[in-house]
Amino acid sequence: MRARKKKERSVARGDLQAQNPLVRLFLSLIRPTVPRFRRTLDTATITPLELPEIRTTIGKFLDRSDLVQCLYVCRAWYASFLPLVWSTVKIRCSEGLYPEVEAFKSHSQFIRDLAYDFWPWHAYESTHCRNVSTLRVHCDHNVSPVIAQYDQLRQLSIIGKKAPRYDDYTRWEARNSFRNLSSLELECVDVDFRSTVDFWNLCTGLELLSIRETEIAGLPDMSMRFERLEKLVLWPLSGDLSRRRLEFMAQCPNLVSLDWGGAIDDVPASADMFASQLAKGTWPKLCELRLPYSISSDKQIGQIVHGMQQVKSLDVQGQGFGPLTLRALRSHFSSLRQLKLRYNTCTQMGPSIIPEVLVSCPQLETLIVGEVTSEELLQDQPWVCEHTLKTLHACIVISSCEDMDHQQRLVLEKISRCSHLEDFGLLLSAPSRDATCINATLGKGLEHLANLKKLRRLGLNSRSNRMTKSDVKWILDNLKNLECVRGFLSWKNDNMSLADMIQAKGIQYHF
Repeated sequence: MRARKKKERSVARGDLQAQNPLVRLFLSLIRPTVPRFRRTLDTATITPLELPEIRTTIGKFLDRSDLVQCLYVCRAWYASFLPLVWSTVKIRCSEGLYPEVEAFKSHSQFIRDLAYDFWPWHAYESTHCRNVSTLRVHCDHNVSPVIAQYDQLRQLSIIGKKAPRYDDYTRWEARNSFRNLSSLELECVDVDFRSTVDFWNLCTGLELLSIRETEIAGLPDMSMRFERLEKLVLWPLSGDLSRRRLEFMAQCPNLVSLDWGGAIDDVPASADMFASQLAKGTWPKLCELRLPYSISSDKQIGQIVHGMQQVKSLDVQGQGFGPLTLRALRSHFSSLRQLKLRYNTCTQMGPSIIPEVLVSCPQLETLIVGEVTSEELLQDQPWVCEHTLKTLHACIVISSCEDMDHQQRLVLEKISRCSHLEDFGLLLSAPSRDATCINATLGKGLEHLANLKKLRRLGLNSRSNRMTKSDVKWILDNLKNLECVRGFLSWKNDNMSLADMIQAKGIQYHF
């Protein structure tokens, strides 16, 4: 019996090594450096996976299902991988995620990242998870008693399901729960005049602050400086912060990333003031910027980009990206990593913007644009970002009605050279446009995507899509790392039956 169990454990170890390429790669790297230790006087040696430190290191790169499998190998593996299985816990009524209450209590010391809806929390609230450093709360009740349990918090996120009164939420006075806090995210959480001083005092120690659909009654004192704040997401609902957000932004001199959204009362004045402060060096480290939809003038966006000392990420939500913005952005092509032109057809730019970006930005990782023609993508110059591009979303329009299938194949073949692509999406054309877009099916270029070995998310929103079961079967057989498919697979055939094929393989599908 003992011999049989020992053999089963050995087989389980071998299966894990054979099935998981990450484990195989890790072992190939460490085997030459791991010394051979004698356990007894015979020639027996310790293998790398018998070392707890090695198992723990490997476990950090495994998903939850693999970690659970590791628990059944032997007692030593159980002890190494159990803390990793319980390090992240979600209690979500909307998703049907409810760990056993007794199991939650007995493993609470392992929990580092906790997310929950307030509604089912009553069964777990008596358990003190003393090592939680990240807490995400989705609720519409008072969370002060819950947050007070945690004195090691570094990241706190509170998302309300409706805009509540201040009394429904946490108090912001200095408490042990916030002494190590570096990241705070609020959505639909009001802060009234009784709490603003404590709230802003808390924010002076943050590195990340996100305010969405949240009304804050007052601004911080002008003498306050938020020196540690590097990332700011500012989408206030109303109140003083909404009207005078530039004043607050000027009190954050070390911003690296700014996501600036929401309605703006006086767009020209706000845009000009922001550009002027950039030119004066108010934010010398700012290199990642998302502008609100209301700033839609090419001149305004161009002045803002010109004032930045370095641009790594630019997200423009309106139609304002034009020649002046492109001219200002050219000097940053060598450092540009993300360019998102949301809702932008680039019609002001002529045929040059997308090809110029693809052949001039060697570090580009994300490109999200509106319409781009097959002619633009098939220009002769090679894309310098072939080995860095990870996300590409575009509405690809076929330039000529002659031999459209051949053009599609050429376009998808060129995209397939981006071997590191993880997220590829075909976007919808404007409803008013009578444009022929990519139809990603077998025989029309879909087969070229087999080269995208790292692809995890695939978007198929083109109105030209006419997929069949054979096309979906090819996707499931060849894109082994696929986790999510988005969009309408076919505007002609039974889309739901195709979606069922995808979901049957455990892949998420979102229309």
